[in-house]
This record gives sequence, structure tokens and C-alpha cells, in this order.
Amino acid sequence: MVVILRHLTLENYGPFTKLDIDLGDITVFVGRNNTGKSTALEAIALLLSSINGFTLYAPKMSVDVLSGLGSRANYLINLRSNSNTAIISGDVIHQGVRRSVVVRVVRGINGLGDFRNGVMREVSNSIVELAPRSQEILMDAFRRVQKERGSAGNISEAFREFVDGVVTVLNDYVNNLLADAVFLSTYVDGELFNIALLPMSAVVIDDYVVGKLVRLGLSRGEARRLLDIQVSRVSEGRVIHISKKIDIKPVNVQHASLHSFLIDDLTPDKQSELIDLLRGEVRYFYDYRGGQVILNFDSGKVSVPYALMGDGFKALVRMLGLIVGGVDVAIIDEPEAHLHPGFMEVIVKYMVEPRFLDKIQFIMATQSLEFLDYLLDAAKERNMLDRIRLIRLYLLPDGDVDYEQLSGDEAYDESGHGWDLRG
Repeated sequence: MVVILRHLTLENYGPFTKLDIDLGDITVFVGRNNTGKSTALEAIALLLSSINGFTLYAPKMSVDVLSGLGSRANYLINLRSNSNTAIISGDVIHQGVRRSVVVRVVRGINGLGDFRNGVMREVSNSIVELAPRSQEILMDAFRRVQKERGSAGNISEAFREFVDGVVTVLNDYVNNLLADAVFLSTYVDGELFNIALLPMSAVVIDDYVVGKLVRLGLSRGEARRLLDIQVSRVSEGRVIHISKKIDIKPVNVQHASLHSFLIDDLTPDKQSELIDLLRGEVRYFYDYRGGQVILNFDSGKVSVPYALMGDGFKALVRMLGLIVGGVDVAIIDEPEAHLHPGFMEVIVKYMVEPRFLDKIQFIMATQSLEFLDYLLDAAKERNMLDRIRLIRLYLLPDGDVDYEQLSGDEAYDESGHGWDLRG
């Protein structure tokens, strides 16, 4: 195994007050609706991406994790908690080296402690550094003000004073924005590695700020356009601080719900491996060439655009592509989606094959008992139950999420007795 996450702790993250679990080579979060399964996968993706600048890297593709969290920024910290901080932590074993990684989710820039001023300065600089279009707006406004007021004297000095007044308003505005913004800070082996500002997708231009700019001479339309342009520089989110002292290698992680998948994105050798698997498992499948699926019937070969193939076939291709694709960690939410029973059986058969399982850690979430039965039966047949962990999640009446950890053997025994593994 190249990279593996063996332990995970969540504190006040999403619906979890506390989650402290061990992970296996195959880990499955199982539970009924609204028990936090997808949130647990989100936390793992956030943790593993944090050492890559909050980007999930997989061969030929990458996904910015921060951009996907903007709409959820205010819900990352447990709403039932009085705390302004959530913590995700785990031990990442990378090329034989164990590193302790901690991601702190903090609401408000004051929660950054000693790093507050440095972050404030960097974000403020980005918002007050006027974009070309903003400069045009200010120049037009200044000319109009000069004409209306008939001002005389040093034009250059007057323009500097005008711009300084606008910059002061922008600085005050960004200070107010950051008071409620959500930040992520990553620590590797106890040392700060990076700080990121989450996107602020719900920023509403304050009429009070618009009024301050109007008093300086801008029209209301100019003031709003200026604020829209400048605030967009921070509302998209960004990694603010990266330590140059910590040397940690990138981790190849693919989140099936975040990464798009195209067969052509696979390297030629991985494409060949995928095609060989499909030939052995899918009746009539013969080949794939440049977006066309070649089917071999008794009457001859037929070429069909991949986009027109059924959802079940495309789901199988996506899952097998993930298995052969060469990632270190595969995160999969609802692996059973669009798969009919025969294809579920195919997927789990390859998941527990040592040639894949010795290279990939699978972390999944499901509420499909059928998928779990196929997985546990395949693992039993291969003597791989000891490499499986089930994390059973429960939603309690007070809104908290409780959990239970099961080994592969324990889960197999429960399933054999006809018990509902979802609890």
C-alpha cells in the first residue's frame, strides 16, 4: 500500500460531535438516511487533500476541494455545538512514513490566533489591489467629481486621496467579512502547513458600505460594481499560507462523486487493463475505440457511442476504471448506484483481489444491504474479511450521530443471521 489512512478522528464536524475510528483496506460507512455517511467521506477527502493544497489529485485529473465547500461553509462546524472550531485528524502512511495530519475548521479570523494578522494582511491586500476594471470605475468617478466640484489644485494628489478613501472603505469591509468567514488550517506533525479561506458564496453587498463609497463621490451603480469586482477576489476561496519547511509528497486520491470519468483519461496501459476486464465480464463487449463501444454479436460487430450506452454499463465502467486507474485512495459514495446485481458482484470481486487491494484503499458509504452482502461474501471467499471495516452510523433523537465499529468477520456474522447491518 502506497498511501493509507489508518485512523480518523472528527470533532464537531458536520453532524458529528465525536467520531474516533480505525479504517481498513476497505472501509464502509453504513447507515440509514441522514446519518452522516457522505459527510464522513467529505471529511476524509478534506483531510487527504489538505497536504496537496486542498486539491484531490488523480492521474490526468484534479479537483479543487475548496470550491465545492463554499455553499456548506456555515455547516461544517456542528450547529449544536457552542464551539467555533471543528477538527479532522488522522495518520497518513505515505511511502512508508507515518505523518500526523490535522485540519482545523475555524469560524472567524480571530480563531487563527497568532496567524490572524498575517492572513488578514494577505487577504486585505488582494481585495484592495484594484483590478483594471475597478481602476476604470474610479477614474470615471473621480473625473465626474472634479467636474461637478470644479476642484483646482494638484490633480494627482487629489486622485491619490480619492483612491486612499476607497481603499480604507474596502479594508474596513474585508475586516467585517473575515470576522464570519470560515478558515481551514492544516498541521503536519504538529507544525502549520497551510491556511485556506473557504469560498464566501453568500456574500451580500452591504448598503452601508455602498453608502460610504457614494459619499466619496461614486454613484450607487459604480459602488456596487466596484465591490462586486473586488470582493470576488476573496469570495472564491484560496490557499493563503504554505509552509516551505515541510516536505510531504502528493497523494493520489479520487472521489467518485467529485471527479468526472472518461475512459480516455486513463493511460494507455490502464485503458487496456479496463478493456480486458470488460471483455471478461460483459456479454457482447468487444472493444472501446475513441469514444465508441464495439459490441460483437453473432451477426457481426456494431459500434455504439459510449454516451448512448446504458447507465448500468457506464456505472460498471466508471467503477472498474476507478479500480484499475492507479490511485492510492478511492472514495466512493453509493458504489451501488445504477449497478444491477450482476455488476455489483463484478465490482466487489475485483475490489477484494490482492492485485488491486494491495495498492488501493477503498473508503465507501452505502445503505445498500445487497451491496454489503456481495462485498462480504466476496471477501469471505477470498479470506479477506480481516481487511474490511464497517462503521455503522446512527442518528440519535437529539440530532447527534453515534457509531459502532465492526470488523469484517463481525459484519459477516450479522449478515448471516439476517440482521440489518444498517442498524
